Amino acid sequence: MNETLGRGYARIDAIRAARGEPFSTLVESGAPPPDRLFIVYITLFLAGAACLLPFNGFIIAVDYYQDQYPNTAIIYDITTVYISSACVAVVVNNLLVYISHYTTRITFAILFTLCTMLFVTLCNIGWDKFSPHVSYNINLIAIGFIAFGCTIQQASYYGFTGCLPPKYTQAVMAGESAAGFWVCIDRIVTKYWFPSPQRSTFVFFVFLILVLMGHSLLHHVMMRQLFVQYYMKLTKESQRRRRIQLHLTPHDDTTLMENETAEANFGVLKLQSPAVSSAGINGQAEGESSKFSFANPVYSPTATNPAPIAEGEPSSGSPSTLRTPRPSYKVEDVVTESPGGPTTWKTFKRGMLSRWAVARAIYPYMVCIGLVHFTTMSLYPGIASEVPSCRLGSWMPVVLMTAFNLFDLIGKIAAAWPYEWSRSQLLMASGLRLLLVPLVLLCAAPRHSPHIVGDIYSIMFSIILGFTNGLFGSVPMMTAPTRVGREYREIAGNVMTLSYNGGLLSGSLVSYLLLGMLGPTGESPCRVYPTPILPTLPPAPPLAPHPVHNDTYLSVLH
Repeated sequence: MNETLGRGYARIDAIRAARGEPFSTLVESGAPPPDRLFIVYITLFLAGAACLLPFNGFIIAVDYYQDQYPNTAIIYDITTVYISSACVAVVVNNLLVYISHYTTRITFAILFTLCTMLFVTLCNIGWDKFSPHVSYNINLIAIGFIAFGCTIQQASYYGFTGCLPPKYTQAVMAGESAAGFWVCIDRIVTKYWFPSPQRSTFVFFVFLILVLMGHSLLHHVMMRQLFVQYYMKLTKESQRRRRIQLHLTPHDDTTLMENETAEANFGVLKLQSPAVSSAGINGQAEGESSKFSFANPVYSPTATNPAPIAEGEPSSGSPSTLRTPRPSYKVEDVVTESPGGPTTWKTFKRGMLSRWAVARAIYPYMVCIGLVHFTTMSLYPGIASEVPSCRLGSWMPVVLMTAFNLFDLIGKIAAAWPYEWSRSQLLMASGLRLLLVPLVLLCAAPRHSPHIVGDIYSIMFSIILGFTNGLFGSVPMMTAPTRVGREYREIAGNVMTLSYNGGLLSGSLVSYLLLGMLGPTGESPCRVYPTPILPTLPPAPPLAPHPVHNDTYLSVLH
């Protein structure tokens, strides 16, 4: 028995030694290290911006693309390709959680996105030697690659911030809104200073690439912060060691220590000496004193019964002298994670079951996040780019997108307000946002004569759409990871991202249906009526000159 227990301890020590850990790696209780100079918060804010900067850059350059590819649904195609590729990336990211570390996934996503952005900027915009058809397809393929990289990065960051306090999830979401607002300001400045659409768009994309490069440097600085390492260590320990109630019998000890299956449970037995003899002190039965269970956790496997006393010999010895003190063992904890080996089908299946369990726990928040982004993507950027304005002309889409992104940022900042939103409130607010779909649609349909006329109405609806998107798109994402155990928070972040992208994809598909309701292209409500020709009198014939006689001329002289 002692040999069995020794092998059990040796196996646990071997596992921890292979991972480079001491025997006890649980993070000590106490306050976490401070986020000095708010480096982690600022970096995650920029990370959120970096996740959506490329997509917002393609969308806000709507004037350039409409000039390059007239009478095409370029904005709708870009949005649909982006969201479709993003959904594939979310599924792939969920499959890679147990195979690849989030730091590896984020680094790959950053490099992949940067390379694609450089190719589009230099070859398709700067060089511009492709035919319109080839250039159109290059843009769609590039946006698909960018969507894959950015979504892997975004989903990994949401899983990462799910292990941190909720305000760091809010930092990522605020950064996403700041990305939209920043690209709007950048586009306005470049469009104003560079009259040429090609040159202004080239400079605009160069600025985006510089921001992405700056974020990649800050990311590696952030991962070395003690604040991040503390929470990552805490999460790993929660995933590795879960305290559960054990019900063991005297026959379970060998099975516990010798289990060689893929789902081994390793009992951590604490050595206690001397043994407690409950039979001698409390008068309990000998069988009860040696039971191995949580009802009687102290267990002395080597204790022996006292030697029989011969007849006639005195029995003056106390009960404690009849039993030699022996070491005892107590069940202290259990390690439920199998040793770090290659991923097997059972590991994959367990991961899928854990995701299903997490989804059942947070499904109201998944519905909220899906509804919010379904409504937003149905209207923005597709219908927003089709709203006409006789006063602003080609600046109208830029103004509407700027208003949306500004108030989206304000809404995400407001999500940090310490108010406890209930699940019913979030579901009701997400459902009421669907009323914005017909209101914004009537500002653009039909093309020749919209039902809601006036720039102020379109801008007001864009402001409401942006603010509610920021507020009710952030609160569920921040709240959901706190509704599960710490060991499942990364999974909760990934599952919420899956619902988030599902809402985006369904909304982008509905936007094509709304586009068909606008009517045929080419008709504008801003008609230029020709000035009618006023009736005038015919011009009078020229007067004939009078002849001058010589005698009259002479008489005048005299």
